[in-house]
Amino acid sequence: MAFIEYVPQVCLMVGLVAAIGIALGYPFAHLIGGRLAEFLSFLPREKFLKPQPALGIPATKASRGDLQGAVESYEELLLEHPHEREIYYRLLEIVMGPLHDEEYGEEVLRRGLANLKLESEKTVLLNLHDSIRSGSYHPFKHLDPQQQPVVRILPPLFEKPDKKAVLARSFPREIFRNP
Repeated sequence: MAFIEYVPQVCLMVGLVAAIGIALGYPFAHLIGGRLAEFLSFLPREKFLKPQPALGIPATKASRGDLQGAVESYEELLLEHPHEREIYYRLLEIVMGPLHDEEYGEEVLRRGLANLKLESEKTVLLNLHDSIRSGSYHPFKHLDPQQQPVVRILPPLFEKPDKKAVLARSFPREIFRNP
């Protein structure tokens, strides 16, 4: 019967603990969860009004050797994203690198300088143009038709052993003696 006397007090304590847990649980969970998500998050938090350009398609074409297709794909991307610096950089690398088209490279440079907003982006584009033109940077060198790869034939790692020498070492000498 003593248990019945304590039931209201136990219920009151359980309710009070539950109310404190509910009142403090949400802010603490939000605080801890936010810090944990910030610590573990590796995804960008940037939000864009329109989707970013898909640079993988022309890059794949360029790496496979389809340079004209890559240039066309980059030009299509420039129609939708005229202020994207990476498109100008990559287009300039292809046009002035393996295609050796100086006039078109100058046109890409002119359009890039007209459309890029930040001075730092314009400076990088000018530096890229100058380094390709001077020859200090040669992008897509492996696709350049003027550069023939040097093929060297390496010597074998070991020489083919003499059969008699191998047999003489593996069998007793009595077998090879003439009777």
